[in-house]
Amino acid sequence: MRLKVLFLSFYIFITIALSAQYSGSQGRTLDFSGINFESMSIGIRLSPAISWVNINHNDAEAEGASLNYGLGAIVDYKINRLLSVVSGINYQTFGGYAFDNASLNDYTNKDNFKLSYSEIEVPLGLKLQTPTLGVKSYYITAGITSGYILSASEKHVSTRAKTKPTYQDILPLSYSGRVGSFVGLGSNYRIGSKITLFAEIVYKTGLSNVAIGSEYSNDINHKYSQDIEILPSHMDFSVGLMF
Repeated sequence: MRLKVLFLSFYIFITIALSAQYSGSQGRTLDFSGINFESMSIGIRLSPAISWVNINHNDAEAEGASLNYGLGAIVDYKINRLLSVVSGINYQTFGGYAFDNASLNDYTNKDNFKLSYSEIEVPLGLKLQTPTLGVKSYYITAGITSGYILSASEKHVSTRAKTKPTYQDILPLSYSGRVGSFVGLGSNYRIGSKITLFAEIVYKTGLSNVAIGSEYSNDINHKYSQDIEILPSHMDFSVGLMF
């Protein structure tokens, strides 16, 4: 019970901090009197991921996917036997490969570069679950996400032997917040009376541009003539435990 209260307090704090990025809200009072903690489960997850970027631009283009990862905490609040509200707090990395005229014309470097981001993410969605068959059940889930970007960089690899890659910090060229959506499916395997092992596949797509077009145009390494739009997406393969 105490663990659930502590987790919920931290979750609400992070949620308020993220919402303040958009609305400037602050100074809210936490009131747990209306929450039925018997209907709430918490858990942890590990999420290897395949991620990529969709780019809308007259110069830069997306080229391929990269391997990334995420980890986080989950809260599952049951509305009834089959339907739950799901949320949590995740740390995740995402990105992909891209190229532009500058990279294609630089013969000392590979003609593509890797975009890498990390963020704190708060998802909010619904989970529809089948009745438990023995110790197993299955579910689908969907919802929206909001995130705060912690880091953003481009990795350029040299074609010259024994030359280290170079990194450009593009966090100043990126928005601090972003929103997205997700949809997925998974299965539960009950272990004892209070612990459940789960595995799921979730597709997440960005709904907001992470790139500040005017900053890319003014940046000495890019100097784009048109505002760029970067929309990251990824496929998460998660495993975890619910308590």
